Amino acid sequence: MRPSRRWTWIVALLVAVLILLPMLIAERYTSPTQDGQYLLHPARAYQFVLTAARSSRSSQLSTSGEALAAAKSAFKDTTTRPTKVELLFLPGDGAYTYRTRGGDVLTVNDPGRFVWEVWGVDTATGDAGGTPDVIALIDYVTGRVLTSVG
Repeated sequence: MRPSRRWTWIVALLVAVLILLPMLIAERYTSPTQDGQYLLHPARAYQFVLTAARSSRSSQLSTSGEALAAAKSAFKDTTTRPTKVELLFLPGDGAYTYRTRGGDVLTVNDPGRFVWEVWGVDTATGDAGGTPDVIALIDYVTGRVLTSVG
C-alpha cells in the first residue's frame, strides 16, 4: 500500500471514530429510557460528552453506586425498594416530565443537566421480585430527591 493511501485510510478511520465514539459513549452511560436519541441526534451526544467532562467531581452522586445508596437511604422507611439507578442527560431548560409504565407522572422544574433515574419495586403489593419501574428522580449534584412516585 502506498504511503498516501495508508494516510487516507488512517484519516478516514480517525474521522469515523470522532463521529461515532460520542454516540456510543452517550448510549452506554445514559438511561435505557433515552436509547436511540443519540444516534438520531449526534450533536446531543457531543453535548453529553462535553457536559460530562465539565461536570463537577464534587457532585454528591457522581457514580451509580453512590446514587443507589442515596436512593436506598431515601426510601428506607417506605414500602418501595430501589433496585437500580440510571443516568439521565437533560436539556437543562424548563421542566422535565416522565410517565412511568405504571402511569404515574414525575415532573421536575428546571433540573440540572444530569439526574439519576431511580428504578424500584413496591414490596407492599407482595411483588418484590416484580418488574422495576421508575420511582424517583434524584439530583446528580446535590443528591436530593427531586420527585418521587406517591
